[in-house]
Amino acid sequence: MGFNCGIVGLPNTGKSTLFNLVTKANAPAENYPFCTIDPNIGIVTVPDDNLSKIAGIIKPDKITPTTLKLFDIAGLVKGAYKGEGLGNQFLGQIRGVDAIIHVVRCFQNTNIAHVYNEINPVGDIEIILTELVMADLEIVSRRLDSVRKGLRLGRKDTTTAELDLLEALHNALSNGQCIIDTDISSDQTLMKAWGILTAKPYVVVANISEDDINAASTEFQALLTWGEARGIPVLPVCTKFELEASELEDEERREFLESVGISQSGTEILISTCYALLDLLTFYTPVGNVLTAWTLKRGSTMYEAAGLIHTDIQKGFIKADVVALPDFLAHRGLAGAKEAGAVLTEGKDFVLRDQDIVVIHFR
Repeated sequence: MGFNCGIVGLPNTGKSTLFNLVTKANAPAENYPFCTIDPNIGIVTVPDDNLSKIAGIIKPDKITPTTLKLFDIAGLVKGAYKGEGLGNQFLGQIRGVDAIIHVVRCFQNTNIAHVYNEINPVGDIEIILTELVMADLEIVSRRLDSVRKGLRLGRKDTTTAELDLLEALHNALSNGQCIIDTDISSDQTLMKAWGILTAKPYVVVANISEDDINAASTEFQALLTWGEARGIPVLPVCTKFELEASELEDEERREFLESVGISQSGTEILISTCYALLDLLTFYTPVGNVLTAWTLKRGSTMYEAAGLIHTDIQKGFIKADVVALPDFLAHRGLAGAKEAGAVLTEGKDFVLRDQDIVVIHFR
């Protein structure tokens, strides 16, 4: 199982460049607004050193890592929620993702036009967030009117609990707040069903210039301060520089990045940040000659894990052997861990831990 994120921002901020960098794709990245109309979609392998450690013990014929599906969504502009700049189409594309990656331009380049003719990253991110807030306000307002009418008519599909939630959402949005930034307890499944954009977790990627790598510009520093005040991750990535470096072999690329002070690729940091944003865990199944990494929400049960692997495994579930990764590695596999008493035999209600090694027995 993987997860999906949408790349969002104003036109000409470097969204498609970031997409190409992360996915190693070749999506168009031109110097004009709305270069991307239909979203580009790429599948990215999530970096996971544990797979090679496990594989070193069990010697599988095949290794299947977990993945990130990335959507490169066209640039939004002021008035997008009213349909400006094909806004309705683009906002609709965002509604299906699990998390949002906001790309904000911090670099100066007279050859690349800024849609508002000013490099102002804080202003830019607030434009986009305002568009998402206003789009949500329209959705919530319509639903609120429907629920109020339903309660007056005694419809059984409307409840006072839903009314209370909608009123809380409406009040927050009317005050310009993103739902994720409030203390409103919201069910993500329900928020996704309603199409609430600002309930989605998000991260900000500051697209910086090469000059900013070792000496932050005032524009980037302002954006960083903005993020710190809101508890929002702001990740500096020089997409142009890293895209050029990505053409090198792994060792050369690492040396090239380290030569300018980049110890870890911005894209690797971005993927791990998205993983953390969505509160995910990874578990592993070494079955036969195949080693697979799976992704689930923290708090998921063994029964849910079985269903993720295959519905037949879930239906026929008997028990599961579970061993923590450190014990698996220390005892050189499942057999050694069993001899050391480090393997648990658990039922379907067992709550998985991050990095568990799991073997499910089923009918």
